[in-house]
Amino acid sequence: MYAKLCSIEILSSYIKEISVGDLLTVQALITNPLDWHHFYEQVSTIKRGDRTDFTVVTLEGDRLVGSGDIVEVDKWSNHGHYGFKIKIDVKRQKSLTDRRIRGTGKIKPPGKAVPAEPELEVAQMATPATAAAMMITSKDIDFRDSLKGSLTMDPV
Repeated sequence: MYAKLCSIEILSSYIKEISVGDLLTVQALITNPLDWHHFYEQVSTIKRGDRTDFTVVTLEGDRLVGSGDIVEVDKWSNHGHYGFKIKIDVKRQKSLTDRRIRGTGKIKPPGKAVPAEPELEVAQMATPATAAAMMITSKDIDFRDSLKGSLTMDPV
């Protein structure tokens, strides 16, 4: 799990709860007083009604990116444990897992078939002999094999 709200990055070791929906809620629990001092300074600068961008990675691995308005910021301390909760009213949200499922359009439509044996095209060649040799395709070879016993292919 991971969350980035405003300018605060919260790693999974601090995250206690993430709730995603119309209202994004991130709750963190900090046991180290030095870490709490770092978070306290950053959380104190967040005001209710501020607009913020967020990035959240859930426990299942879904990544959500979006923006919204701060609804509530709450800080507390309880016998050496410190924590905060930030609630954001989500205005715009994009799930990057949807993008992976849909793809980027690299899949070819089923209507277009690839030819099994492409025929060779001859550009302007220097000599007629090389041009004649290059124009023979697999279809021509099959045609010659079928005419081997006929009078047209027998030497005179």
